[in-house]
Amino acid sequence: MHKRAAFFGKLTVLPLFLFVLFFAFALSSCGKKSTGKIQGREIRLGIDRDNAPFSYLDEEKNPAGFDVELIEAIARLEGFTVKFVPMNPSALQSAVVTGTIVGAMGGIEIREEKQLSFSEAYGSSTLGLLYGKDSSASEQMPSLQGKSILVKEGSGTAVFLESIRQKEGFSLLVVQENQDLIREWLEGKGDFIAEDLPVLEAMKEEIPKIDEKGRTEDYLPPDLLGISEFDVQKEKNSRAGQNIEIFSLKEEQHYGLMVGMGQNKELLRAFVRGLKKMKENGEWEALTKKYSLFSSNLNPQ
Repeated sequence: MHKRAAFFGKLTVLPLFLFVLFFAFALSSCGKKSTGKIQGREIRLGIDRDNAPFSYLDEEKNPAGFDVELIEAIARLEGFTVKFVPMNPSALQSAVVTGTIVGAMGGIEIREEKQLSFSEAYGSSTLGLLYGKDSSASEQMPSLQGKSILVKEGSGTAVFLESIRQKEGFSLLVVQENQDLIREWLEGKGDFIAEDLPVLEAMKEEIPKIDEKGRTEDYLPPDLLGISEFDVQKEKNSRAGQNIEIFSLKEEQHYGLMVGMGQNKELLRAFVRGLKKMKENGEWEALTKKYSLFSSNLNPQ
């Protein structure tokens, strides 16, 4: 009788052991699946369609710019592909949060947001102001007191300037894209354009090419600044005869890949790995030289 009970006891323990083993295997399998391996995947990545030199649409409406080439190189090194989704910059954050896109790039400043996560910074630059100055004016930066500053909605620049607006006594005029910044400024609706220095340098290069119809004399400018969409009349250009100057505010901005809070961690890890590989194989140095961005002390470590 004792031997018989022991035998049936073993039969009871065996199914229980198999159940525990199966449950542990199932948990292990689920864990592996949740890591979201990025190799072989196509990533829908939003980009600011109007933020040269970081991201913009070229004359053929193709994505171009430093950030575009950067993520393409990382994707090649890490075994995934990228489908770019050019967007109005003010829509990028909501698209990331809702999952319409996996992430976003294009000179996006790293900042503290409850709904967002960022990669490690891949570079940084300084915030600046673009303004018009008469040739007879002094070299000193004019006072901001009582002046109006044009900023782009949702940008790190706008966030920073809003934090000091009351103290410094200026007002902010918020627009959607870089082309709006230029149009409003040319028409005298703002005293300054505030953006990161690389963006302002791109604007400074293009603005003098605009004639009274808002076009260059010999070609239509690329959509990186949207200049071909302007209808700037000569009488509306209050900046005629002024020199375009850029002044640094010494406020540093750091750039990163933006994703939803706690989401797409494998993409962030792949970004860091790929960035390290680019630095090791020389691609990072070549890309920064091509766009004249990020001195050596800003290179990723």
